[in-house]
Amino acid sequence: MRIAKYLASQNIGSRREIEKFIQQKRIKVNGTTINSPITFVSDQDNIQFDNRLVEHQDKITILKFHKPIKYITSHKRQNNKPIIFDIIDSKYRNYKTAGRLDYFSEGLLILSSDGEVSRNLELPKNKFKRVYEVTISGLLNEKNLANISKGGIIQNQKYKPFSYQIIYEQKKTTKLKLTLEEGKNREIRNIMSYLKLNISKLKRIEYGPFKLNSLKSKALEVANEKEIEQYYSHIKK
Repeated sequence: MRIAKYLASQNIGSRREIEKFIQQKRIKVNGTTINSPITFVSDQDNIQFDNRLVEHQDKITILKFHKPIKYITSHKRQNNKPIIFDIIDSKYRNYKTAGRLDYFSEGLLILSSDGEVSRNLELPKNKFKRVYEVTISGLLNEKNLANISKGGIIQNQKYKPFSYQIIYEQKKTTKLKLTLEEGKNREIRNIMSYLKLNISKLKRIEYGPFKLNSLKSKALEVANEKEIEQYYSHIKK
């Protein structure tokens, strides 16, 4: 297995980050500093990162986290705003996230000890569905929503088709359930802005086979066996 893929599976960083670490001469294999990402290793090799032994882990951990609003999905602080790892147990500090949620969005985030899990969830070719509950204010024109749900271009950005369901309507407040396959940055917010609607609440409740269910805000739990089995079955198709 290539060194970048192996170290990503050991939660050292993304493949791209590991390639940078190699350029920075921070990785050794069997006592020799490597200088090329085209280096093949196995769990039998002695691999060091910053002169510390990388201990091989066979077990992959997949966690579900209920992100609250007003936290950034990042390992690094930005503009002095709090990040999700301020409230997640420090032993998961190096876990990789799949599916970012913006500052004012809440709901399901997936964290994994294996960077490949996050990568597979985010790869468009794998077509993992993301399901959101969206509460909007303003007069919803369902015909316009139906038209844009077939896909289209908004502000020079092309969006794929998505499905929707109206959960309830009360005066000028509507709650929708949206199912997306792609999930581009701020996709739902841009779509609603295009429809001249304001979002008062945006919450992700499903990501592929993983479901938020009754997980409380700021809570973290291990994904159940059924969800994990469905994840692996999906990527093997």
